[in-house]
Amino acid sequence: MRQKKQYPIWDNYRYAFYYLRKKEGAGALAVCVFDAVCSILLPFLEAALAGAVAACLVSERKPEEILMLILGYVVLLQGVRFLQSHLRVLRDSHLMLFRGRMGMEYFRKTLEMDGQSLESSTGQGKKAAASRNIFTGNSLGIEAYVKSFCDMAISFGGLAAYSVIIGRKSLLLLLLLILQTFLAAVLHTLAGRRAYAMEDEIEKHWKGFRYLRRESIQPQSGKDIRIYRMDRWFLRTLHGMIDRIVKLIDKQEKGYMAAGILEKLLSFGRNILIYGYLLWEMSKGRLSLASFLLYIGIVAGFGAWMSGLFDSLQQIWQNEKLMDSYRGFMDYGTVQDNGKEKPSRAGGLHEIRLENVSFRYEGSEEDTIHNMNLTIRPGDKLALVGLNGAGKTTLIKLICGFYRPTSGKVFLDGQDMAGLSQKDIFREFSVVFQDVFAFSFPLAENVSCCGAGREDGRRLEESLEAAGLLEKVRELPDGAGTYMNKDLDENGVTFSGGELQKLMLARALYKDAPVVILDEPTAALDPIAESGMYERYDEMIQGRTSIFISHRLSSTRFCDRILFMEKGRIIEEGNHENLMEKGGAYAELFALQARYYQKKRQEEESYA
Repeated sequence: MRQKKQYPIWDNYRYAFYYLRKKEGAGALAVCVFDAVCSILLPFLEAALAGAVAACLVSERKPEEILMLILGYVVLLQGVRFLQSHLRVLRDSHLMLFRGRMGMEYFRKTLEMDGQSLESSTGQGKKAAASRNIFTGNSLGIEAYVKSFCDMAISFGGLAAYSVIIGRKSLLLLLLLILQTFLAAVLHTLAGRRAYAMEDEIEKHWKGFRYLRRESIQPQSGKDIRIYRMDRWFLRTLHGMIDRIVKLIDKQEKGYMAAGILEKLLSFGRNILIYGYLLWEMSKGRLSLASFLLYIGIVAGFGAWMSGLFDSLQQIWQNEKLMDSYRGFMDYGTVQDNGKEKPSRAGGLHEIRLENVSFRYEGSEEDTIHNMNLTIRPGDKLALVGLNGAGKTTLIKLICGFYRPTSGKVFLDGQDMAGLSQKDIFREFSVVFQDVFAFSFPLAENVSCCGAGREDGRRLEESLEAAGLLEKVRELPDGAGTYMNKDLDENGVTFSGGELQKLMLARALYKDAPVVILDEPTAALDPIAESGMYERYDEMIQGRTSIFISHRLSSTRFCDRILFMEKGRIIEEGNHENLMEKGGAYAELFALQARYYQKKRQEEESYA
């Protein structure tokens, strides 16, 4: 069943023109208005030209007067044509810039919305759908939407002006034109609704196409595609996606084409009746040649205005879905922290308390975190351990305010995090997540997270040295100013997995937040290097609250408390010695890992 339309057309219209004025100023609206006036006036002057010339020729004026009148009319016509052409260029320029500025709003929303909404499947789907409203070009999306309303206003204004002229001659002719216009409007409205109903299916296939296109050009995907000879499979799937999209769009266009053909047939019948009537009037002497030529031009222009009106309506219908998708994304999730409190002990040691906290991912049938109660005291050195899928990373995202609990509460120094500004919460945490990567900016900016020249040079060097990366950085062509990757600089460098993790550790140290969280930050290192890294890092974070996550239990032996998680619950808690004495799940996994690493070391020594 097709979903109910989220935003009415009139509301999308109000939204688009509100932001046009906000982004481009009142001058853009003025340009649209003057363009409409000239666009309505110009066809009327062109339609009246033949009648005006005929009226001059049959008048009793002198030849030179006739010539001057005709010349003056032509000059006026050309002046209006030039002004209209200039205004149209200005209008389209404003609308193109408007689309670009609305693109900045899209990026701002993406960067500032809460992470939980952005990471969800709904958020990702809304984000991808909204991008079509901005980045499909000037023939689709918000630019085309505003342009279509401007063109519709022009066509409607032309129809109104021509209706007044025709109505003064004959109300019967006007009623005939209105009836034909109404019937044509019904046909085009039905075609528009039929096309709109297909947009959800078209968007579904576009989503698949964008995914395949993105994966087919990603360097990291290229290795698997070539080794496993997946190129033909990718091409077949891409071809199938494109074929389905084209077929659906073709069905939309056929609906509009059918409406257009019926509208042309109605226009043909209308013209026969009207032209016959005008000829009859002229033959009876009730209509002069000049008036006959004028009305012929007006009637022909009426048809052109009507075609323009329906073309505009078609464009509006085509872009309604894109506008709905864009606004749906812009209204989704949380962005503003206005009115929320700030942490009472900002910059100091914090107590973090979870009270009956549960969390469930969107679309999941089970909780990832189950009714958890946990207190992390100021200055605690805590380790979270457990098998993959135990919920460790999810718990960390709840602790640092990145996720909101499905039920229960998270407190920071007794303040409910739900009532605190998320941006202020983030200032209290330095977190290194397990999926590390570097932005394609200079290395110094990756560490300091601020613009070039604004970083603290001494702190930058100390952070790199503590992370074990300073020597590597000094060997780079431009030192800390060397670009990462080759997206923005062909001389950029690409770090190994272990080097990237050290870079992220340097970033966490540079921020110098009171709570430090390391989520599997050394997974790319071997066990000995990882243990050494943790010991060195432990020295650097003395006096702060710290949380370590590692699947290698030996790396977190130095922590005050170790929490062993299983299926979203803390099943064991204590220091290393206590947990080993209990002989539970922690001790069993520790012994298993110790045997594995001992066996692996023996194998390496035998090969050596």
